[in-house]
Amino acid sequence: MLSPIESICQSASSLSDVQIHILKNSEKLLQFASDLSHRKIYVYVPGQEQDTLVLAAQRRPFFQGTSSLAELPSSGVIVTRYDEPLVWQVLMTGNPIKGMIETNYGQMEPISCYPFVDNGGLAIGVISFVGRIEKSRDILTETAFLSLQVPIEEPMNRLYQRLSLQDGIILIDGNGTIRYADDMAESIMQLRGRFRSLPGENIYSSQLHFAGVKQVLETRQGSVEDVQHGNNVFTRRIIPILRRGRVDRVIVVITERTELYQKEEELMIKTSVIKEIHHRVKNNLQTIAGLLRMQLRRVQSEEAKEALSESLNRIISISLVHETLSHHDEEYINVSDVAEKLLSLVLHSLVSTESHIRSVFHGQELMLPSDAATSLSLVLNELITNAVLHGLAGRKEGVVTLQIGCHGETAGIVVEDNGCGMPETMTKDKRHHLGLKIISTLVEKDLHGTITFLRADPEGTRAVIHFPIEKRGD
Repeated sequence: MLSPIESICQSASSLSDVQIHILKNSEKLLQFASDLSHRKIYVYVPGQEQDTLVLAAQRRPFFQGTSSLAELPSSGVIVTRYDEPLVWQVLMTGNPIKGMIETNYGQMEPISCYPFVDNGGLAIGVISFVGRIEKSRDILTETAFLSLQVPIEEPMNRLYQRLSLQDGIILIDGNGTIRYADDMAESIMQLRGRFRSLPGENIYSSQLHFAGVKQVLETRQGSVEDVQHGNNVFTRRIIPILRRGRVDRVIVVITERTELYQKEEELMIKTSVIKEIHHRVKNNLQTIAGLLRMQLRRVQSEEAKEALSESLNRIISISLVHETLSHHDEEYINVSDVAEKLLSLVLHSLVSTESHIRSVFHGQELMLPSDAATSLSLVLNELITNAVLHGLAGRKEGVVTLQIGCHGETAGIVVEDNGCGMPETMTKDKRHHLGLKIISTLVEKDLHGTITFLRADPEGTRAVIHFPIEKRGD
């Protein structure tokens, strides 16, 4: 699938496929560059028609709310050289330029335009930064552009995450001298015991711990790590900017995240406790199942054996859910994994060694919260049990099929056998009626769904369940 910049450039620009690919490599970094510069970003490329430009992308910095989103022109808009004379001049000359631009009914704002060049040094686009900033932040605009021109591939996702008001920015040149530090960075460094102004200091002569930056200057590889200083925890992103094969400057993004770290630690403890609870519940259920198996071997009545066997399988189905949850960090599980195990266990429990009844499973991933997964497991246990004990009763061969699928926001479950089919008088059996009552109650009350029993083709019974999939966070 084409990215937005690729799609616009291919349909409306005069760029080659190779040039479009070069431009596309920096698309994911546009938001970071806008946040770093505190300015709106516009990416222009040459249009297919003579003397035209195409707006390929635009971004606004984090502190500008989405309420003013309509002020930004839409990507794909075609303008002439006369509409954007400064952009056109940069595209033609390949030289950066600064000036003023009218943005809205006579409102003038500063603009800084930079040529975006291909591997041969030819300008294939123009990156323009628009908006008023403090004079001291001018160096951030140039740095933001350079980060786009020579992106670092790994680990891109964490290095170039969106910035926020909690992030402090420090710029260090290739010789290790700090050229810029914003107020947030100064405040965070004070938490680490530094009370002098940072700009002008050299990391090789400073008493501060800048080992991470020194390593990046040496290896030219970015890094992201958590650093602990006393009771405080910081996340430090170090991004090298390369020019002609050497590190020209380094962007350090430092974030004080002590409170967030503590909350994450608390959450990890709670998650571990919950997983341990699920593990103990599973063990207790398996103990009960073991006691029922002992009782099964002692009773003589066939009716009692069947009742105990049904209870045993119901307990096993609940135990499977808790076993799965004990290995997951979330309270959502893929019920297809549970259902496949349940199908195998129930058939192994109910089918004699002389019979050749096999199972067929087809399942998509279906993530459900633990309570819904437990209810569905009980329903599937009842349906599979009915298929074996009633649909395939007295048969030496047969097939029980279980299908799990998703259709938009609705789950579809099918349990089918190729047995004798569902007789009209089947609900008169009190114990069988109990199983159907359990099924209908769980499907309608717990899953808020429906169940339909149909005659399978060419023979047998087909149970079809539909219920809405609960969205995470609902």
